[in-house]
Amino acid sequence: MAGDPNRTPLRGKPMTLVLTGVALLAALVTLLPQPYRPWNLSAIGSLGLFAAARLGFWPGVGLLMIALGLKDVGVLLIHGWTPAPLVWLCFGGYVLLGWIFLQQTESPLKIGATALGASLVFFVVTNFLAWLGQALPYGYSFAGLVECYVAALPFYRGTLTGDLLFTGVLFGAHGVLSRTYFPAERVVTVETPP
Repeated sequence: MAGDPNRTPLRGKPMTLVLTGVALLAALVTLLPQPYRPWNLSAIGSLGLFAAARLGFWPGVGLLMIALGLKDVGVLLIHGWTPAPLVWLCFGGYVLLGWIFLQQTESPLKIGATALGASLVFFVVTNFLAWLGQALPYGYSFAGLVECYVAALPFYRGTLTGDLLFTGVLFGAHGVLSRTYFPAERVVTVETPP
């Protein structure tokens, strides 16, 4: 019964535990071997959007840090790659956008557009930083910058797919569960005047 006032909300500790489990799963998806996941398919950005939109800015930052920390430890142990601190800041953009644009909405269009925008910002900024740091020798020229972005397009395809897929799953599951089992979790939407 959706409107049962005796149902316990998922806020607080239970919601944090659920999202911590999602953070663990997000890190594990990132660590799957390439034959089992496309390049850069990840749920970490989506977790940042969702956690900030439904729990708040600082809980979103905390859960994102848990997911990134678990992922980076796994990548270090499996591949020997060291984490890039600036990438953590770029993932923080997902939290910021979720907190600013998605707190009081259940609009699939607005959620999808924010996921798309966050994905694009992440792509542009991280690849600019890769070009600036000359992760590969593209050269400090406009042609080198363009070459860097073109070389990164296959990775962006996975990032975009992961962001749209996992954002849809997280927000969709929340929408269904808040209408069926946890009515206290229902988002109070703000109507925009025409």
